[in-house]
Amino acid sequence: MKVSWALAALLTVASGCGVPTYPARTTGMTRVVGGEDAAPHSWPWQASLQTSDNAHYCGGVLIHDDWVLTAGHCLRSDFETHKVVLGEHDRNGESESIQELQIEYAFRHEAFDFQTIQNDIMLLKLRTSAALGDAVNAVCLPDQGDVHTGACWITGWGLNGTNAGDRLAGVLQQAELSLISDDDCSSRWGAVFNPSCMICAGAVDKGGCMHGDSGGPLVCENSAGGYDVIGLVSFGERLCDPFYPTGFVRVAAFRDWIDQIMALN
Repeated sequence: MKVSWALAALLTVASGCGVPTYPARTTGMTRVVGGEDAAPHSWPWQASLQTSDNAHYCGGVLIHDDWVLTAGHCLRSDFETHKVVLGEHDRNGESESIQELQIEYAFRHEAFDFQTIQNDIMLLKLRTSAALGDAVNAVCLPDQGDVHTGACWITGWGLNGTNAGDRLAGVLQQAELSLISDDDCSSRWGAVFNPSCMICAGAVDKGGCMHGDSGGPLVCENSAGGYDVIGLVSFGERLCDPFYPTGFVRVAAFRDWIDQIMALN
């Protein structure tokens, strides 16, 4: 009965997923570092993982009112004292009605490898459910085998420059990226890239940057007019070398794992 109820709940959320109330402001910038300010709450599934003293350290994405998806390497030993922040646009603003939710459980993929960055995915079970609305909503999950040919976007509070002393952006940043073929990505990243569980995106002549955005979402338009989260920021070239596109967890490859964890917990 528990499994049946959980799956029914997932279907309920999925029926209204991936469609923001406020449309994105799109001008075609191609990197979060050097990207552009997002329109307020135009990416309502964006999550910020923060310490108890409000320090942002990873991104994430809301996929259900009880669950956030992020990168496996974002797990910290004291995660019980950390929080997931939803509905945030300006990290320096004081008038936003954000939701600060504690983490009940962290489920990192059992085959995660910190050295090779394989299986770099984690589910966070929230202690209390997120209140869904205009500023906070779940994104859709892709099915295995889905093909996305529409526009794709990365979002996060990435550094607004490439120097070590640069700060995280105050306002949520967005950048439009192109999906890069597995062959092209392999030619650039070599053995680091595993096409069975990773994808690459960026402008081939401009690369991609990920500082401050580990675990953040790469979303693409789907056939229903909404957005699927097809990737989670996993790895990249630290100094934003144009030769190297950003590497993402291939979310569809883990769909069975995601469904199983959510159904049983």
